[in-house]
Formats: sequence, C-alpha cells, structure tokens
Amino acid sequence: MAVEFDSVIADGVIYPAFTDDDGVLWIDDEEDYEVVVDHAIVDGVIYEAEVDEYGRLLIYLDDD
Repeated sequence: MAVEFDSVIADGVIYPAFTDDDGVLWIDDEEDYEVVVDHAIVDGVIYEAEVDEYGRLLIYLDDD
C-alpha cells in the first residue's frame, strides 16, 4: 500500500523527504545526511517508521 508522507524524523529532527519511483527514500535538502529514520509524518500524524536494507521507507500505520 502506498502512503503519502510529509516528512521523516531522525533523532528528533524533522527532514523534508520523498521516495523515488523505486520507493527509495531521499532527504529533500542541499546537504548530505546520514541519519537513522525512526518516524514519519503522515497527514500531520507521527508514526513509527524505518528504512529497510534497500533504502525503502516502511511506515507502521497501526499500533499492533
């Protein structure tokens, strides 16, 4: 299921981000970052998230 997200969070810092056609996460900024994503913002709500070994963003929309 595809989910549109607003931003990602790493160590409490919010980064604008997007995924490409392959689902790979990119931080939308001029700077180079090496971060560990732990949350994503979807429609103003913060959800737990992570990036898999292929660089794809996984967002956990339920609390289970």
